Amino acid sequence: MLEARHNVINAMLSIAAMLDGAHKTVGYYDRVLSKDVRAFYDGRMEAGAFIDDHIRLIEEQMRRAWNEGMRANDLDPNRDMKPEWEAVLQSVIESEMDHVLDFAQAIEDAAAAGQPIDGLLARAKLWVNRYNETVNLAKLTTRPKDRYKWLIGSTAEHCGTCIGLNGKVATAEEWIASGYRPQGRMLECGGWNCQCKLVYTEEPVTQKGIPQP
Repeated sequence: MLEARHNVINAMLSIAAMLDGAHKTVGYYDRVLSKDVRAFYDGRMEAGAFIDDHIRLIEEQMRRAWNEGMRANDLDPNRDMKPEWEAVLQSVIESEMDHVLDFAQAIEDAAAAGQPIDGLLARAKLWVNRYNETVNLAKLTTRPKDRYKWLIGSTAEHCGTCIGLNGKVATAEEWIASGYRPQGRMLECGGWNCQCKLVYTEEPVTQKGIPQP
């Protein structure tokens, strides 16, 4: 009886953890960061609290994104993570943290000058885009020899970079070396509202390689 009850409790905890993970994805990052931006801008949140929460979000969400990318390659982050992959993830996290103070200062300055909040919320969306970029980076990093094809998304307009990359096939190693990733900062559009994808393919690599900027 006790064993059966123990199994039920474990199953319930597993379901709760799964649901928690489902909520704390890119949508969660967007909601929490946007809420914090509004609270800090309106004076309902201190600068220190905003910075601490943003740092927490980066650490939490970039790891969740990385784990999502690994699972897309049928890898278990808890079992299969390698030190060199962890180093790549930490580099992403540190790079994001380098910009936190500047973003907090921009919010503080805009609030003091009475400037609209819209531009700050748009910048928050760019931060959130790093989630999807990190998912892509994890997929590429953990399967470096696989080939991927760039496909433009369903947005009405596309930047020149994404149009130039559309249909190009390269190995994951080559995509990483190029610096180009969907929703990435290197794109002409800065990743804003980018819906492009890198899709696994068995097609041969594009002979002329990835176009250079």
